[in-house]
Amino acid sequence: MKKEKIKEYIRDNIIEGDVSYRGGTLKINVSGLFSDKSMEAVEEAGEELIAGANQNYLGGGIAGRITTGRMFDVDLLTEKDKEICEQFSEAVVEFFYEMNNGGGDEYMQEEVNNLEYNQNLPILGY
Repeated sequence: MKKEKIKEYIRDNIIEGDVSYRGGTLKINVSGLFSDKSMEAVEEAGEELIAGANQNYLGGGIAGRITTGRMFDVDLLTEKDKEICEQFSEAVVEFFYEMNNGGGDEYMQEEVNNLEYNQNLPILGY
């Protein structure tokens, strides 16, 4: 699946999102990305097909690395759907970054941040 198509899917399937220059959380219904077999396995396990991204504020005008998470066990997915899940994880980080321009104060956003730099920052400040 192409990254731009996944980003479009993310945009259309946001359950909730609170994203600002101080980071935040993005929660997405990912059920439409996977096969019926994977969806059934996840549902039988009592888990939800919800995934997303999170970014913490480190302080001093700096937002940390964007991380991803899922509310389901990836091992329940078919091999093809595991690949799609990995592609989703990469795309949701980029999508989140694009939403808040990497986070942090104006100086960080305009002079310092790029996705590679941002993803090399710590997750937490303490």
